[in-house]
Amino acid sequence: MKKVAIAVAGFAIFTVVLIRCDMVIGGPPVGVRIEAADQSDSTVMISWTAPSEGTPDIYLVYFKGVGEHSYTPVAETDKSSFVHNPHGVTGVYKVMARFGAKTYEAFLKPSTVPVYTDSVILAELNASGNSGYGWSASSGRASTYSMLEEASADYVDLYITDFVQGLSGPVYSIASPDYGPTDPGDSVPTAAWHVTGFTEGLQYEQGLLPSYDETVYLDYQEITTVPICFGCYTEDGYYAMVKVDTVNTFTGEVRVRSWFQLIGGLRLIRH
Repeated sequence: MKKVAIAVAGFAIFTVVLIRCDMVIGGPPVGVRIEAADQSDSTVMISWTAPSEGTPDIYLVYFKGVGEHSYTPVAETDKSSFVHNPHGVTGVYKVMARFGAKTYEAFLKPSTVPVYTDSVILAELNASGNSGYGWSASSGRASTYSMLEEASADYVDLYITDFVQGLSGPVYSIASPDYGPTDPGDSVPTAAWHVTGFTEGLQYEQGLLPSYDETVYLDYQEITTVPICFGCYTEDGYYAMVKVDTVNTFTGEVRVRSWFQLIGGLRLIRH
């Protein structure tokens, strides 16, 4: 009987040891997200939720700038957030949790790289075609819209006009949609059109956009030369950049491209 009891007890101990060896002792951070930091529209707040497996010894934060091929460490912290100053560079972030000698990488790797919309043709308000242009805040992609349809008011962030009847110019402008109903060029319906601000032509398209100020972002800007880039600030607080590549006052066609920053309130636009 004693031998049986000892054997059973030994089995129980062995079973407990096996269970403990199979236990997970670490895991990755979850829900990694980024936003514009409260103190600056050019710095990034990275935050995350602790692993369900326990509290790590330290969190590691890495950044890979646009055009770079590898991640660079930017922080070691025991907090669940970190504010990073990328000095105007956009890129991708990753966060890891370290438990002892092991590290666990978070699945999500959020990015500040602006969303690019390739070249499209916009029409001057009196020309044949869509003169309105607007971005989706969820995807960052831009589409063209008619300024003659009231239903477009929810989507348009800018339009092209010469502010006179006809399409011959001589100077075209990029304008805030709320100008539309009073534009002498055509019959834009009265609606809740968006209000957008535009900078003067930018000297360097890869630089930081200016911080929003109503004296800097105006309701229209003349297209005085091509190519030319304008910083944009949308009614719902997003920054973007529009590049006008060509203007044809004979056909009323303007060719544009854009870059939209998906992180609200963040003026990083390097691409």
